[in-house]
This record gives sequence, C-alpha cells and structure tokens, in this order.
Amino acid sequence: MSSERDTDSDWNQLGKVDPYWAVITDERYRADTMDALGRQAFYDSGLFDVDMFHATLKRHFSAPDHFETCLDFGAGVGRLLVPMAQRANRAVGIDIAESMRAICQTHLDELGLAQVKLVPTPQAAAEFGPFDWINSYIVMQHIPPSRGLELIESLTSLLEPGGYLSLHITTHRDPHLMPSQTHNPLRLLARSLRNRLFPQRDVGQITMYDYDLADVLSRLERLGCKQFHLEPTNHGGHHGFMIYTQRTQ
Repeated sequence: MSSERDTDSDWNQLGKVDPYWAVITDERYRADTMDALGRQAFYDSGLFDVDMFHATLKRHFSAPDHFETCLDFGAGVGRLLVPMAQRANRAVGIDIAESMRAICQTHLDELGLAQVKLVPTPQAAAEFGPFDWINSYIVMQHIPPSRGLELIESLTSLLEPGGYLSLHITTHRDPHLMPSQTHNPLRLLARSLRNRLFPQRDVGQITMYDYDLADVLSRLERLGCKQFHLEPTNHGGHHGFMIYTQRTQ
C-alpha cells in the first residue's frame, strides 16, 4: 500500500466545503463569510495574474495578443481560466476535483463562455489540443513531485510547436515551515505505519511540496523548450519560481 497522500481526494473535499479559500487562502474568501463583493474580488485577482503572465510571455517570447487554444491546469473554480478564455478562441480547464469543476461550470455558464471545456486530466484534454498557451499557477505545489513531474511532462507534450508555457513551482521554504523531523527510530516506525495504514486520514488538508528546479528545467528542455525566463515567487515563506518558456520543437 502506498503511503503517498491522496491529494486528489483532498481537493475534491475542499471544493465541497471551502472552494474559494482553498484556491487563495485568504480569510476574505471563506465560504461562510464571502459575499458578492468578495467573490468579485476573487475573480478580479485572476484577471490581474493572467495579465501579468501574458505580458511576460509577450515581452520575453513575443507571444501574440490572442491565442487559438489555451489550457489552464488546476483550473479550480475558474479564477485564471476565465481571463485566459477571454483571449483565446477555445479554452480547456483541467481539474481533478469534480466539485471544483461543477462550480467552475456554473461560473462559465453565467458568463456565456461556451467555448470552454472542463476535463479531469491532461489525457482528457488531449482531445482538444494541441494548445498555444498552457498555464499552471499555485497548483503543482500541492501535488507530490513523483506525480507532478509526470504531469509537467504530459502538459508540455500538449503544447503546439511554438506554443507558450507559464508554470509555477515551489522549490524551498523558510526554516519555520520545514516539516518537523525526528530521528527517534520508534517514532519513525510509528509514522511509517500510520501513513501506510491510514493514507486517507484528515481528507481535505492543503499539503505543500517542493520541486527540484534543475529537474523541472531539464525535463522541459528535453521536450523542446530551449529558452527560459524565471521570476522568483514567495507566498508566505514558500519560495519558488514562475517559469516562462516556448516550445520550439
């Protein structure tokens, strides 16, 4: 039995109980207190982020103003997917959580964005590709690298030659955020047994994972991404990079 946490179940549960706060952990977006103004502020923040990502791709890789097809991985409730779809003829949002996709679909229907499809996996998205722009922001950090690295490769393989990628990963954290360590053999054994026997405990947690930047870049390079622009990120002591690149082959 694998001891790796089932983060898919976590996010499906979070989508049921606190979907907006799970995307941006700001108390303004708690399900029991968020009003219409808070919901609008939440979606406006996505427009700001997409404007920034798009401007960076235009500045460093001469990306176009408008795309034929775009894809947002970890689309959640549509915070980034909507502004991406508004600058593309067709758009796809990937999210493993059915609960998140349901909320996103309602929002898309409200906006009349019929050209957007929602799917659970990159494999399902392949039907609608290849894509001119693929984006993933504050998503991989919640997926164990053993799975996340495979997902990064799967997504990059969906890029049209000449297509653009904006990808966020976390790589390290401040000391006070490091997981507690113990060298007591009995405690290590107890922790291992607990993880194996109860892998689904406390479903609905937000878990953070760090990636090896060199590993990510080397995988992207092997898939045809030859030039990179990196910008550091810091979200509450969790540090990483926004990676911008273009698949040239």
